[in-house]
Amino acid sequence: MNFISAFLKQILDAIYGWVGNYGVAVILFTLLIRIVLLPLDIKSKKSMRRMSKIQPKVTALQQKYSKEPDKMNQKVQELYRKEQVSPLSGCLPMLISLPILFCMYSAMRAVSNEHTVQMLMDMMNGNTNPVFEGFLWIKNVFQPDSFMHSVVPYVGDELKMISAVGGSSILTEANLEAVRAFLATDAYGEIAKSLGAFTVLQAPMVFFTINIPQIVNGFFILPLLAGGSQLLSTKLLNNTQGQAADSTAQQTTQMMTWMFPLFSIWICATTSAGFSIYWVFVNIVQIVEQYFLNLYFEKKDAGKPEEVIDL
Repeated sequence: MNFISAFLKQILDAIYGWVGNYGVAVILFTLLIRIVLLPLDIKSKKSMRRMSKIQPKVTALQQKYSKEPDKMNQKVQELYRKEQVSPLSGCLPMLISLPILFCMYSAMRAVSNEHTVQMLMDMMNGNTNPVFEGFLWIKNVFQPDSFMHSVVPYVGDELKMISAVGGSSILTEANLEAVRAFLATDAYGEIAKSLGAFTVLQAPMVFFTINIPQIVNGFFILPLLAGGSQLLSTKLLNNTQGQAADSTAQQTTQMMTWMFPLFSIWICATTSAGFSIYWVFVNIVQIVEQYFLNLYFEKKDAGKPEEVIDL
């Protein structure tokens, strides 16, 4: 999927060149992606609502043929064909959104790495007072939004996450070796110190130690927003799909309801603030979209007679 990441990066770079701010560019890019996927989302949500409405019939079939699993499956499939629904239809947007999310992670990491390497190369050439790409409370969107990260890499950072997408002219092996060597020098140490990239407080934890620099890059707001918005988005989606009849499915749903938000917090705490902006804004757009689509479908269904369970 490297070519998709490269394509998305080109679009993001074009928007950035137009608006001149990386945070704003990410938001506009997110809106563009969601508009493209909107027809698919509407179709999927229609199918999910229909699946939710026929769930009582599915439950009744499962109870009626509980001792005949083969016949039960046959009857359930007949019901799906009769109602013209598919249990997999709700997964289609996710099957498209997840690859886009992974490709966006790769594309934004490449953008962040390019800006970081370029900044370090400028420092090597005498620019000891770089201008950072900020957004709201974040001083440098190419570093994580966290009180545990500084505005520039720490002294001796190996930049292990650096990777090229689409044949970058900046992220060459020669440039990477040069900036890695530069990060270990006393000259960079002085620059980093002047920019507050040194630890002033250490907080030992059970399995790791929190290091807080003199000048923090952010306040951990985006990771928390990512987790909270992911939780709300997942709950809204579960409400649309209805309650699963199978206890194992219910347990899986409950586990995923909390696993996704925790994963969101972790990934946004360890990657660039630019990607975190994308993650948060995608969730916000999905929440707004889900809310208004639910209102539309409920208004459309108002006054329709309740379906009778006839098996």
